[in-house]
Amino acid sequence: MATWVDFFSLFMTLGICGGALYGVIKLWESVTQGVASTKDKLKDRGYHISQGGVSVKTNKRVNREDYIDATQRGIVKAMNASSFGSANSSPTLSPTAPEMKRHSSSSSISSEKKSNFFGRIRRKD
Repeated sequence: MATWVDFFSLFMTLGICGGALYGVIKLWESVTQGVASTKDKLKDRGYHISQGGVSVKTNKRVNREDYIDATQRGIVKAMNASSFGSANSSPTLSPTAPEMKRHSSSSSISSEKKSNFFGRIRRKD
């Protein structure tokens, strides 16, 4: 037979589980409401967000000349910001470039046979 302690612990366990479930549901509703209000605010600004993506509402039309002008301005800004594209700088070459020397490794000096890239063995002449 169940005692009052068993019933008390049952009601406490159900209360704690029910309270946790209620808290998760309220948190979910709060997040859903926040997302919906953010979508409404963005929709007022001209952004429509859906599962398929984002669509942007624009009020002005851009013709080809405006598009080309904006593109050229962007290219000029990029060229001015780069180190190689500025008109004031000219490339200078040093008159005496250091001479390149080739050194072989110590393992290739002591070996009599050497394999090439494809695994075949060739003789060192």
